[in-house]
Amino acid sequence: MPRSKLEMVQKWADIVIERWKVRMAALGVGDTGELLKSFEAQVVMDSNGDPAKITFTFLYYGRFTDMGVGRGVTLSDVPDVTGNRQVKPWYSKTFLNEVIKLGRMMATKYGFDAAMAISAFSSSIYDSKAK
Repeated sequence: MPRSKLEMVQKWADIVIERWKVRMAALGVGDTGELLKSFEAQVVMDSNGDPAKITFTFLYYGRFTDMGVGRGVTLSDVPDVTGNRQVKPWYSKTFLNEVIKLGRMMATKYGFDAAMAISAFSSSIYDSKAK
C-alpha cells in the first residue's frame, strides 16, 4: 500500500501505462513496438510537496490510432471508412476510467478535496471533447 500521495500517484501512473499497453495489445496497435517503448509518466509536485500534475508522454501518432485517423483519413471520415483504418480506442476510454479510479482512491485516503479536484479534471475532459 502506498504510504504517501506521491507514491500513490506514481503507482497509479504506472498502472495507467500498463493498462494502455494491455489494451493496445488486445487491439493490435503498435506492431513495431516503438509506441510501446515511448510511454513515460512524470509527476510534478507543488510547493507543499503534493502531486500537482501528472504528465504522460508517448509518440504522437498513438493518438491517431486511438481515433482511427491518419494516412489520408480525417476524423470526419472515420464513421464511413471501410478498409484498413480502424478506430482502436486504446487511450481515451482507458485513461478516463483510470482518472475516475484515482479520484476514488484519493477520496478514500485523503478526503473530499482530492475527490473534488479529480472530479473537476474529469469534467474538463468531457467539456473539451464536447467542443
